[in-house]
Amino acid sequence: MLRFIKYQIASQAASSAAIVASQATSTGNNASQVASQAASAAKQASADYTALSAGVEDGSVVHITTKTVIDAAVIGTAEIADAAITDAKIGNISATHITTGSIDASKVTVAKLDAGNITTGTLSTDRLNVGKLSPLSANLGDVTTGSLKGVDIVANTFSTPNGSFTTDANGNVVASNLTIRGVTNLVYNAALLGNSGTYPNTKVPGWNLFTKGYYSNATLHDGVPSIGFNSSTGSGIWVMFAQSKLYPLNGLTGQPYSTSVWFIDAGSDTAMTYQVTLAFFDSSGNRLPSGNYTSVRVSGTGSAQPWQQLTINGFNAPSTAVYVGLQYWAYNGTGHALFSSPMLTQTAQSTGYQPDTGNVVSAGEIDGSVINGSTINGTTFNAGDIISSTYNTSRFYPTTITPAGLVATTGFNSMDGLRTEMSAGSFVTKYRAVHSSSNQYEAYDGVFSGDELALNSGFTNGIDTGFQQSVSGNQLTGQVVLSPLNGIHLWGSTQSIHFSGLQMNGTGITFNSYGNIIADQASTWWRVTNFSGSDIANFGTDTAGSNVIQFNRELDIGNFQINTGHTFTSADSQAIHFAMGKGGAADIYAGAVNYTSLVKSSLLSVKKDVKKADTAYWAQLVNSIDLATYQYKTDDNTSHIRLSSIVDDVNDTKQWQLPDVFISRDENGKLSGVDDSVLLNATLATVQEQQKQISALNGHLLKLEAKLNG
Repeated sequence: MLRFIKYQIASQAASSAAIVASQATSTGNNASQVASQAASAAKQASADYTALSAGVEDGSVVHITTKTVIDAAVIGTAEIADAAITDAKIGNISATHITTGSIDASKVTVAKLDAGNITTGTLSTDRLNVGKLSPLSANLGDVTTGSLKGVDIVANTFSTPNGSFTTDANGNVVASNLTIRGVTNLVYNAALLGNSGTYPNTKVPGWNLFTKGYYSNATLHDGVPSIGFNSSTGSGIWVMFAQSKLYPLNGLTGQPYSTSVWFIDAGSDTAMTYQVTLAFFDSSGNRLPSGNYTSVRVSGTGSAQPWQQLTINGFNAPSTAVYVGLQYWAYNGTGHALFSSPMLTQTAQSTGYQPDTGNVVSAGEIDGSVINGSTINGTTFNAGDIISSTYNTSRFYPTTITPAGLVATTGFNSMDGLRTEMSAGSFVTKYRAVHSSSNQYEAYDGVFSGDELALNSGFTNGIDTGFQQSVSGNQLTGQVVLSPLNGIHLWGSTQSIHFSGLQMNGTGITFNSYGNIIADQASTWWRVTNFSGSDIANFGTDTAGSNVIQFNRELDIGNFQINTGHTFTSADSQAIHFAMGKGGAADIYAGAVNYTSLVKSSLLSVKKDVKKADTAYWAQLVNSIDLATYQYKTDDNTSHIRLSSIVDDVNDTKQWQLPDVFISRDENGKLSGVDDSVLLNATLATVQEQQKQISALNGHLLKLEAKLNG
């Protein structure tokens, strides 16, 4: 019987342990506690068994019919039917023998629980407190929880009810839309980077330090430089010594703005007051009137004071505001104080300082179709993939933005490489040929630098798909420069300015690099007109030479004037000379010549072989001339009858007698007319010869009269 009782007790204890294990599985969150309690119960049962074995003689039967307390009893193998054991100590219980409905797991402490023997449907996680969770390799299905906190999450795809994104083996984030939001410092260059100049004339990008403010990298707050005031304002005078760059609201008025800034007093009069103003401005940059800004103040104490933070919370932007910014003020005395780490946010409460970069994303690569954010700071931004071309030896991207602010776009095709670079004050385009029959490859550069536009043509020495060589120096073959300072500059044999007119039909003109005017093949005129459209000068440019050169105003050439009154004028009232380029006077061909005096140069000093003329010979020649009356073929019926000798240029056998000495020829020997100069002097010789004859006749006559008068 004793063995039966021992067996029953052991069996019941084992059943209890099994129930404990099952209950621990279902509760999950208290699994560790249940396992500990089960182990404690099993240990206590073993102790009771030992005690009972020592106090009951083997083989005896104990039948307990009423509520009985067994003190220090040891029960071996036993079966307890429908028993209630309070504070029992059980030595070893086999969980396979425990069968029960429920165990209050909150009262069972389990030291170790073999998770391999836990089978359950649901774990109530609000009661599960796990100090450390070993890796889970099984598929957990859907995990629903309010908040999941951990150090590292390793996954390929992250899904939410609003969308999903993935990460690849290289850490790239791929999403259809990627928005990064966070509190952004609206103070431009809040970290006071990029200062230039020397104290007290330092300049900080994005800040106006006026005449009293100065930059200090000696007084830092958490490593951030400061803007200081170390001067005197005068009695009762407010002095603004710094203002941040105005930030555009873009219509976001009626919203709260807050600010915080760190302040340190390096020693100021007790009458001194320092002020930080959160101000709003109109479209012209003027601060809005009182009531549209707010401030926080701090007073001097007469001695140096440690850093303290000044804050302004939740001031709504007025409806008329266009910009927002911060101002630093000093008032009423002499002092030395500094401000650092300004933080301006579109929030209801001020926040701690962070540089004006918004949220900073540190990653090797972010892939997404849309990135929404105020500011993105990075080393280099590349758009698209590396260009797939055998000529892309420099591994260019379609678009790249460098930290220095250079924006470059690049492209290649089968014939050439193209690149555009934009940086501060400069815009450059580059063309590079990728084929050449020699080591010189065709190249062009276009450079716009604010005050000049230069278009350069030339070549590179060898293929230049990295766009490293410059089309300049001895690699320059032509250049066009357009500048508001120096006008238009053309250099090179291929450089010209072409005016095609109203149609591209080859009727225009070209100015080449020397300034020469070259007419198109079908060009007819190049004209100069006044504002009203009246012609001033017309230059015939036709290839046939039919169109003349016309001047419709007086033409002054040195002292020689040709005007529209059919007059040639000597501007300095001196003689007009017609000379040949080789020396001597030039022939003049004209119609009727009207003159007041006719002077022939007959200076002995310009003559040679001078001999006395045979007047009889010349008189004989004059007397041999055939005179004729006539009219020119161009004369009309009102013209007078003309009288002169005739130069017969028609008949081989001359019908009109004129000694050759009286005939004038041009430079080609062609008959041109009568040399009146020779004819006039020959006529004079004839007169002299006739005078001799008259004198002789008069002598004979006198002799006859004397004889007759006897």
